[in-house]
Amino acid sequence: MSEASLEAPARPSTPVLAEGAVFEGLLVLPGPARIEGRVCGEVLAAGDVWIGPSGVVEAHLDGNVVVIEGCVDGDVRARSRIELRAGGRVRGRLSAPSLCMAEGSIVDGPCEAGGSP
Repeated sequence: MSEASLEAPARPSTPVLAEGAVFEGLLVLPGPARIEGRVCGEVLAAGDVWIGPSGVVEAHLDGNVVVIEGCVDGDVRARSRIELRAGGRVRGRLSAPSLCMAEGSIVDGPCEAGGSP
C-alpha cells in the first residue's frame, strides 16, 4: 500500500505543542491536534492526533486516528486507525481496528489490529 493511499486525516495546521515545548502530565485534547514538542505522561484525545517529525511522546497515547511521524515510547490505542509514516518509531503496544505502516517505520512491541481495539 502506498503512503498516498493511506487517506490520512487533515494535518492540523497549528500545533497544540510546538517544537521545543515540553509538557509533563495528563494532556486532554478535545479535537484534532498536532504534537511537535515533547510530552511525558498520558495523552487522551477525543479526535485525531498527529505526532510530527520532531514530536517525542513518552506516554500512553489514546486517540481516534493516530498518525506517527516522530517517536512514541509508550502504548498507542486508536479507536479507528494507527498510521506509522516513514521515520515514525514506536516502542510499545499498538492497538487499533486498522494499522498502516510505511516502509522505513519502526515498531518495537506487540501489535493488535482488526476488530475493536
